[in-house]
Amino acid sequence: MEFRGDRSWSCYPAGTASARRAFLQALAAAAAGVSISRLGFAQDGAGEPLPDFPVGGFPKGAVRLNFNENPLGPSPKAIAAVLENGLRESNRYNLIDPLIERIARRHDVEKKSVLVGCGSTEFLQFAPWAFLKDGGNIVLPAPTYGWCGGVARSMGREAVEVPLGPEGTLDVPALKKAITRDTRMLYIANPNNPTGAGLPLDEVASLAEALPEGAMFLVDEAYNDFLPEGKTAIDLVKKGAPVLVARTFSKGFGLAGLRLGYAIGPDAVLDTLKNVWWGDLGVNTAVHVAAPAALDDTEHVARYVRTIDAGLEQLKSGLVKKGFKPYPHRAPFFMVDVGKTARPLVRSLQEKNVYVRDGSAWDMPTFLRVSVGTAEENESFLRTLHELA
Repeated sequence: MEFRGDRSWSCYPAGTASARRAFLQALAAAAAGVSISRLGFAQDGAGEPLPDFPVGGFPKGAVRLNFNENPLGPSPKAIAAVLENGLRESNRYNLIDPLIERIARRHDVEKKSVLVGCGSTEFLQFAPWAFLKDGGNIVLPAPTYGWCGGVARSMGREAVEVPLGPEGTLDVPALKKAITRDTRMLYIANPNNPTGAGLPLDEVASLAEALPEGAMFLVDEAYNDFLPEGKTAIDLVKKGAPVLVARTFSKGFGLAGLRLGYAIGPDAVLDTLKNVWWGDLGVNTAVHVAAPAALDDTEHVARYVRTIDAGLEQLKSGLVKKGFKPYPHRAPFFMVDVGKTARPLVRSLQEKNVYVRDGSAWDMPTFLRVSVGTAEENESFLRTLHELA
């Protein structure tokens, strides 16, 4: 692999043709939450491709429970801010400092500890290039959100996958055992996607302590509203641990389509990450004005959390009554074992305009991953599932 200059990385180490294929494979795998070794289109029982996005888009009235989206949509205050000020000066580059200051103040950290980007996935993309460019491996649970592992493999680095424990929990002792002096990155999603299991902060801290000198621990808190006891790994950053916490406005704030994420970390971690980071070029004008308004609307986020908690109870209760076995965790999504290969069932649900994910991409072929929707969407899913299963 050839590196040049201070920004010593390339998405095309072997030339644009073969490297583009490898890089796109990594992105496809990451977007699906799978490692590159498992890459492949989901297939139904007849071997036909099973797309997450229907050709031509979702039909009218589709029940979309396949992407962990906020079922309430954005805050009305965020929408109003975009309509009023989000487009008028879109010919200008953003002055990003006020947004960074708002995020820093929210978490009681210094401005220099915050980076912003085009969704939190930007940081999951760049972190492997920053920390694995000179070699080493990344350790991560399996299954989990696979972006970091996919990028690492596209670089020719080893991704050491540690199987989850019972009911999709993170196996902390096994993760520690997998860490060696060659480890340069450790990654977890907390709560874990796709299983929904959360890890208490003391166990997250014990993983950070297990890392060799010079390694970095990326904690993906996309679903931070559902952290065990509400405790975040940002507390570890404040103590100087080599931890990078990735957050997004896509979930609780409902701004997935506008793309804004941020990362909080100590100086040493951020200095390394900045070697490959885009700077603030990934932040668009619309989300620049929407984000502060979303931060102000605490009741909208609280209503989102209440909606998810009520929806989890509604969905899991309905599934248990029919003999299915959902995982018991708290997150805006969950896995449920339907007792047979789930792909044909997902295909049949799609034909009824109901969209969920099957677990084959995560080596869980008898499972569905279901996002929590509104009460009406949840009921539509349950009713349709009971008709088919």
